[in-house]
Amino acid sequence: MSGGPTLFAFNDHAEIELVRIGRGGLKVSVIDKVLRDPEGVAALGLAQSFAEDRGNLYPGLRAAMPDSFSTSFRAWLTPTLQRNGMLESRQVISGDTSFFSVVATASKDLRPIQCIPHYDSTDPSLFAAVIYLCGPRFFGTAFYRHRRTGYEAITEQNASNYQLALNSDMRMQGPPEKQYINGDTVLFETVFASELKFNRAIVYPARILHAARIENPFHPPKDRSEWRLTVTALLRSSRL
Repeated sequence: MSGGPTLFAFNDHAEIELVRIGRGGLKVSVIDKVLRDPEGVAALGLAQSFAEDRGNLYPGLRAAMPDSFSTSFRAWLTPTLQRNGMLESRQVISGDTSFFSVVATASKDLRPIQCIPHYDSTDPSLFAAVIYLCGPRFFGTAFYRHRRTGYEAITEQNASNYQLALNSDMRMQGPPEKQYINGDTVLFETVFASELKFNRAIVYPARILHAARIENPFHPPKDRSEWRLTVTALLRSSRL
């Protein structure tokens, strides 16, 4: 993969909004005009060799981002999130695992767990980010509340109870329909939905229940120009 610090330059004048969502007032950052050359980064992404990540439940294909992206992203994101209050003044983004990502699993091929919202980690120091590098014909990302428990975020303290309640839901209601969740269901209700805009990023705690908003039925496009291309990142924060 090519692409150096110049290509992965971030906009110091990006438009930043901090949104508090759900009953818990969880913080989500919505940031527009993120990259200085989003077309160049998108072109680089579409040229990559993608592969399925069999160690992950992501319903698609991924290609690892280069170190030059990670260095630039973390250096830009730390002060950005400190300014809007998502990070404390002595809290920094100290690590990341980032990929070009493409949703590529047809609705009919989804596993049941891929048809409901998910969380990335119960670790409160972890955040997730998505940078949209595709057009407005796609949808963005939604955040959910589990109806039975009222949980909007899954923590170390409530994870076991959430799994027990979800298992009970599945026994009573049966497995979810083979489609991407995109709005309210009998088990989950939407608490916030971020629209997809080219060169927009969203950043949120990794413990929040969320899912990409994918149209149904979804059939993977064969032409790369029609891909729902994003950069997805799992971010570790630490305190100085």
